Amino acid sequence: MTKKITISLPDELADEAQASGNASAYIAAALRERRRILGDLAIMADLWGPGWQDGITDDDSARAARLMTGDAKADAA
Repeated sequence: MTKKITISLPDELADEAQASGNASAYIAAALRERRRILGDLAIMADLWGPGWQDGITDDDSARAARLMTGDAKADAA
């Protein structure tokens, strides 16, 4: 079942959603991804306790971002 809603987005996000060709599907996928990420973060907090992410450096975050986008060549060296 689907429900029609009206939302307001900043211009750059609205442009990105519209450029996808199906703004509804694009936004639904983004919300599902956010839900998945929050679930994963909750699992990590259960495993390692609150504050587990405090030791993650900016370099660690940048490397993870590169791995997520498939640009891991720089990390393979």
